This record gives sequence, C-alpha cells and structure tokens, in this order.
Amino acid sequence: MKKGLKIGPAILISLGIVFLLNNFGVLPWDIWTNLWKFWPVLLILVGIEAFIGQSVSIKTLLVLLFLIFLIPVAFAINPFTKNPLATETLPVSEPLGSLAKSKIIIDLPATNLDLKAVATGSSKLIEGKISFSKAANKPKISKEEVFGKGVLTISQEGQTSLPFVSSLKNNTQLALSQQIPLELLIKAGAAAGNIDLSNLRVDYLEIDSKATTLKIIFGKLYSTRAVLKAGAASLEIQIPPEIATRLKVDSKVKNLSVPPRFEKNGAEYKTKEFDKAFTRLDIEINAAAGTITIK
Repeated sequence: MKKGLKIGPAILISLGIVFLLNNFGVLPWDIWTNLWKFWPVLLILVGIEAFIGQSVSIKTLLVLLFLIFLIPVAFAINPFTKNPLATETLPVSEPLGSLAKSKIIIDLPATNLDLKAVATGSSKLIEGKISFSKAANKPKISKEEVFGKGVLTISQEGQTSLPFVSSLKNNTQLALSQQIPLELLIKAGAAAGNIDLSNLRVDYLEIDSKATTLKIIFGKLYSTRAVLKAGAASLEIQIPPEIATRLKVDSKVKNLSVPPRFEKNGAEYKTKEFDKAFTRLDIEINAAAGTITIK
C-alpha cells in the first residue's frame, strides 16, 4: 500500500518548531509577517502530492483550510484580541516654526511607506497620516528642539503577543518640508517603500529596510550622503543625470543594473565629474536584494 507524502504532519511540525524558537527568543515574532506571504506554497505541495499519484488526504485539506482561512478569521472575531483587519488612522502634522534644520527618525516595524515633499510654501515640517491595524500598538510621535535644530521621531513598538496580524494593513504617507536641510533616518520592515527626495534638501539619508520593493528618487539641486541597508527583493534608485554621483555597492545582489554614465572601479561606480563637483550624491549600498536597478 502506497503511503502519501504526509504534508499535514510536516506542516504542523514545522510550525511547532518556529513557535518553539519564538518562545526561546531565537526567532523574533515578526518573522510571521514574512512567512505568512508564502501560504500559496501549501497549495503547491498539495498539487505535487496529487501530480505524483499520491492521494490527498482529507486531513491534509483540513489542515490547509485551517491555516489559510480559519486562523485569520479566529483572530478577527475572538474576544481576546483586537480585530487585525480593522484599521485606525493617526494624523501627523507638525509646524516648521523657527527650525533651521531637522532630523526626522521613522522607526516602524512594518508598513508601506510613501515619503515626499510638502506643497511649495507650506509652513509644515511634516504632515500626513499613518494607518495601522487595531491589533498593533499605536505609533508615537515625539519632537525636541534645541537652538533651531529639531529632532522628530515617529516610532511604533512591535507587537510580541501576536505572531503576524499586527502588521496587516499598515500604511504610512508623509510629506516633509522643502525649506530646511533634513537628516532622514528610516528603519522599517516595510512591505513596500516609495521615497521621493527630488524636491527635498536632504543632507544625510540612512535607510535600514526589509522592504519587498524599495524605490528611492534623488534630486539634482542638493548634495546628499546616503547609506542604504536593504533586504529588498527589488531596489530601484533614480538619479538625475545632471548630478555627479558615486556609488559604493557591497551587495549579495543577483542582478545589478548601472547606466553607462558610471565608470566602474571594483565595487565603486562613479560619474566622471564627481571628484570636481560641488553638488553631488555619495551613496553606499549594502543590500541582499534580488535586483538593484540604478536609473
């Protein structure tokens, strides 16, 4: 008598191992944010089992049904946790005031991040909104000002009591002042990031992101020093051809695309006029991305 591929028990054992490592602190709970995206693999396994002529047991189908559909429903309707599929919105609005310079820190565990400049002539340092799951902790905003320099921090504590639902439906849309120099420090386990700096005076940019896709658009009018640390599947960087640029790439990337205007020297790519230019971009990339595209 032929034996099936025991997919159901294998899945349960694997989940049990991950939960055990979570409890001992070996793996963080937010790993479920990424693991959950691979649920279609379960359907592929069932298909393989049927393709090779093995019977698909009712127990296997019930396990898959439970994992894919019933767990999210249970989190949504049970009385002990908040509904992760419902969202709250936190408005963000801080005046520019008398600031001459500002550092903005964005530290969010998981969100779709959309960053751009405020409208010309706006008196705001920052404005926008953060939509987050009701199962997650509410983001916090703090601001300090010393001698005309401000530090604004937007942070959100990770949810450790639930494995993955606290990161559902998180979206952050922010617009920053064009009038003063900025330092941007962004740490986000973003699902997607779209950072448009084309109209911003960003002296220094540091990004530490595990985004699935990350797109960064630089401007041509101001010098910027940037350090990019990304585990993105796809990293796209748009650089205006008018600005002198140096790229240092320390990456395990599979596919790297750099325009012909850059001259390669080891892990460094540089435009001809970089060393003499007054306004320039100096970008360091340390990424384990599947694809890095420079435009």
